Amino acid sequence: MNTYYSFSRIDTFDQCRLQYKYRYLDKLPSELETIEAFLGSQVHEALKEFYDFIKNRVVKPKEWLLSRYEDLWRKNYNDSIKIVKKELSADDYHQKGKKCLLDYYDEYFPFDQTKIVKTEERISFTLRQNAEEYPFSGILDRLDWNDREKVFEIHDYKTSSILMTQEQADRDIQLPLYQIAVQSRWPEAEKAKLIWHFLLFNKKIESSRTKEELNTLQEIVVNKIKVIEVSSEFPPTQSALCDWCDFQEICPIWKHPKKMETLELNEYRRDPGVVLVSKYSELEERKQELKQKIFEIEEEQAKIEEAAVEFAEREGIRTIDGPDHQLVITVKDELCAPTRKENAEMWEKLREFLIRENKYMDVSTVNNQMLNRMLRIWPAEIMEKIRNFLLRKVIKKAELRKKI
Repeated sequence: MNTYYSFSRIDTFDQCRLQYKYRYLDKLPSELETIEAFLGSQVHEALKEFYDFIKNRVVKPKEWLLSRYEDLWRKNYNDSIKIVKKELSADDYHQKGKKCLLDYYDEYFPFDQTKIVKTEERISFTLRQNAEEYPFSGILDRLDWNDREKVFEIHDYKTSSILMTQEQADRDIQLPLYQIAVQSRWPEAEKAKLIWHFLLFNKKIESSRTKEELNTLQEIVVNKIKVIEVSSEFPPTQSALCDWCDFQEICPIWKHPKKMETLELNEYRRDPGVVLVSKYSELEERKQELKQKIFEIEEEQAKIEEAAVEFAEREGIRTIDGPDHQLVITVKDELCAPTRKENAEMWEKLREFLIRENKYMDVSTVNNQMLNRMLRIWPAEIMEKIRNFLLRKVIKKAELRKKI
């Protein structure tokens, strides 16, 4: 097998299978660079060069690190870089990067906590399951040897504005995969620290994995790869990440909206798709208006029904005559489920009973309409048990009938 898998390749498949197909199977060119990715690249490169000096026992001053970052930004920035968040400018992101590096420098000076082994190193390794092997690769931001604790440290820099939780760190698969790679070179890396540096927050998150957890992870990732390799359908997934995708112009979710963005107003309004959506939307609005009218009519009917029941009781009758129809008054003595409002304690007891008897999913929740339907089909023994939780009510209704 010649396919090299990576964390980003598997992550892309999990996020959007169509993007995976475009990028890794169709190998469509992607020229999009977002400002977030650009910021991350410049910060990573500045830290790599800085730590390359530290590796040789040279600690450059803070001014050197900031100056190197400025040079990288000035040299590499161009107007084609996409800024999705329109409320922010390129300079806003530039200043973020400076703040990240300043905070990081102050936090770890004099940078003597560990010994630097690798910086921005591409690593290749093999995941195995039975006789099957799957080549894997990735880029390690930094690998350190902690001489005090006699343990490897795998570091990852993040310029994301979202801070990872400890639970997410303990479930992450990227750095543990890199631990497997490091362990293939240095067996003592069976024990390692996994460290994420969230630079915008000046905070690090640590985690670790046992040998058993690494073995389980290897199985999980191999199974993910197997799913990828047998997949023949690659549907798109719409999410907040779509704005950072380079394939919107050909994606079936975004193709038409993106095309419409380029049209003049009159041309836009004449587009057949826009016409269809407009007509459908108009009908939906009319439907909602009619629903509201029906609701108002039903409310008025309920008031008349109540008045009809009172009239029939007062006159001692059960049928009220009209020109073409009659209202027939029915009185039934029924067992009903209590509402939470009228008897919260009884409602809760009924709910707990249904859960114990594995009947709760039949009704989804405790309400009278659903329960009455199920009472007709549940076994007699359930009926006997459930009676203790029901309230006896006299239900009076008016039913409209056409005169014969």
